[in-house]
Amino acid sequence: MDLTYLLNILLRRKWLILGVMAAAAIGTFFFIGQKPARFKSSVVMATGIVNYKGIKSDNSDAFVQQYQVDNAFSNLLEFAQSRTAIKLVTIEMLQHDLAVEAGNGTEKPFRQPNLGLANFSEEEKKSLFAQLQKIHLDSLEDPSFSPQFDFLLDKIARAYGYDNDAILRGLSVKRKAQTDYLDVSVTTEIPALSQHLANSYANRFLTYYYNLLVRDKRQNVESYTKLAAEKKAVVDSIADLKFEYLKQKGLPVMGKQSEELVSQIAKLEFERQRAAAKKMSAAESVSRIKKYEGDRESRDAREIQSRLLEKNNTAEQMERVRDLTRRNAEAGGKNEELAEELATAKSELDEAMRSSARSQGRPRNEEGKKTKEDLYKDRVDNDLDRIEAEESYRHTSSELYTLKNKLSSMVVSDEVFSKLQAEQDNAQLEFDKINDEYIKAKLTLENAENPLSIVQNGQLPEWPEPDRRTLISIFAAIVVGSLTVIVLFGLAYLDNTIQSPDLFKKYTNGLPLLGTIPVVPVKGFDLERIFSANNQEGTYAAFRESLRKIRGQIIASGGGNILLVSPKTKEGKTFAMLSLAHSLAFNNKRVLMLDTNFKAPLPETFTDQPSANKDILNKVIQAHGLADVFQLKTQTSEQSEVQRVDILGNTGLPKSPAELLEPEQFRAFLAELHQHYDYVLMESAALNQYSDAQELVPFADKVLAVFNANSILKNADKESLQFLRALNSKFAGAVLTEVDERNAA
Repeated sequence: MDLTYLLNILLRRKWLILGVMAAAAIGTFFFIGQKPARFKSSVVMATGIVNYKGIKSDNSDAFVQQYQVDNAFSNLLEFAQSRTAIKLVTIEMLQHDLAVEAGNGTEKPFRQPNLGLANFSEEEKKSLFAQLQKIHLDSLEDPSFSPQFDFLLDKIARAYGYDNDAILRGLSVKRKAQTDYLDVSVTTEIPALSQHLANSYANRFLTYYYNLLVRDKRQNVESYTKLAAEKKAVVDSIADLKFEYLKQKGLPVMGKQSEELVSQIAKLEFERQRAAAKKMSAAESVSRIKKYEGDRESRDAREIQSRLLEKNNTAEQMERVRDLTRRNAEAGGKNEELAEELATAKSELDEAMRSSARSQGRPRNEEGKKTKEDLYKDRVDNDLDRIEAEESYRHTSSELYTLKNKLSSMVVSDEVFSKLQAEQDNAQLEFDKINDEYIKAKLTLENAENPLSIVQNGQLPEWPEPDRRTLISIFAAIVVGSLTVIVLFGLAYLDNTIQSPDLFKKYTNGLPLLGTIPVVPVKGFDLERIFSANNQEGTYAAFRESLRKIRGQIIASGGGNILLVSPKTKEGKTFAMLSLAHSLAFNNKRVLMLDTNFKAPLPETFTDQPSANKDILNKVIQAHGLADVFQLKTQTSEQSEVQRVDILGNTGLPKSPAELLEPEQFRAFLAELHQHYDYVLMESAALNQYSDAQELVPFADKVLAVFNANSILKNADKESLQFLRALNSKFAGAVLTEVDERNAA
């Protein structure tokens, strides 16, 4: 299938394509116009990723660091649009609207349930509202609920337009260029809803992200709290046993002085805990500052090296610009190559200077703004605090040891009591150890920093978003037009009919083609009028010229007996024979149409035409004993003057030509006919079904094959094509009928 044929298809269907495109554009334009206006509100969030809060990298390779930053942003964006994060917003929006509907506020609900999706009862709605009131989103660590709750939540949220899919359709979370910021935008049909939903989403995501970040730390605090309580209970239980034992034995019990000692011991225990906490906090601060100093030295070294390289590069480029400027001035500005090289050098110099300015103007965090002296002073101060806390801890522990010994000396020496005291001391040591871990875990939790922060809250949108109706309509027209073209191409590709001469040659493997006969209107079809010299109608001009072309090649072939064959029935043999006969007749040729198609004879209304040669034809038929095969002419000769082509039909015997025609007899019959006619045109039955054509070929000078442009060549036609090729010089060529004029070229 060639490109020209496909382009002709598009040309013929241009109004269809343009109509479809126009309909798509108009439909899209009005469809978008019917949709409500959309309002967008945006929240800007800082992630801390670029400022090394969200990620920690020990690799100095810039490409590796960039990959880590991009990967961190990708993970954050996926998490931000996860079903869990959206569920928190769904819960908050339903809490708001259902609370307002229940009369718990003066505001109006943002949305009313869609009646078409409201497949829930009022009891289910109240049940969900009661469960939502018990959910505190600010302290929610794990938004996992029962399947029944999730099912009911999704069912009601879908009716209100707060389900996961609905929120995602209006939500956009993306990174702002190459910055540290995320742009969170929400687009809805209500300005206030867009603002509220954007801010709610940002706050919920911020809180949930922080809760996940410190979840392990919070679990550590809870674990140590529980363990410390257990250890303290052991210490208290041993103290109670000691008291009961002294009371039962009648041993001296601690009096006022001992109570004062116990009070002092408790105070010292508290002071020791505070000193331990201060010691660990100061140690962590010192470690953090040391690590930052090391990271900063590495980063500063890289920046210094980068700036030196940029400075050297800039200096080289400046020297190059000066040299090219001097050379250009010496050339008088007439050297185009030198001027172009100078412009390129200036452009590269400007880009290098802008790059250097960008690298030197990068924002730093709070610690990055401090000088090395300030960082050193902070580290020393924290280190002194640590030393002071350690000294206080040792001093307090020493005093505790002294007071505990003094307290133990106030009771009498007893073996059981001594064992209880030893167990209490061991339990106290275990409690102190666990308590120290608890304090450390609590400080770690309190010092945990959320890398995410809201830089700009969502504002109430003043104007709706542009609907881009014109642009989308044009795009819809282009898409629909392209699809229409693809469909037309697909149908053309699937269409295996031989619509054009090129396709005929392709499907027949180069079978000779004499010409084509175009499609002509049936109404008013009159060959006498069409071939008349006075006829100037343009409707049949292509038809006349096609027949003249075929006529010229038939005359040039030199054959008088022309046999018309076709692989299948209804290919247009009779029409082609009649048209060719009239074309020859208007070239002053005497033409006889001899109907040798015994399987489908011409009707009498077709053959009973007035003929000036009636008597001659009847005489020849009777002389050769073919009166039972061919019809005798019965018309009078009064109307014979208007008939240019004589037609001789057959009697319709259901036999083959070999059974009806004796070879020598039929040759003599044809020879006598040629005494009165220049051309005898014969027609045979279809090649695929019958043997008539093979039996008639010996009596023909030339064989003309007729194919229809709307037919498909199948495997059954291959033998017929081989038969035609085997005729060699006797095969005059093929004629393609019912061809669209636009495909005939």
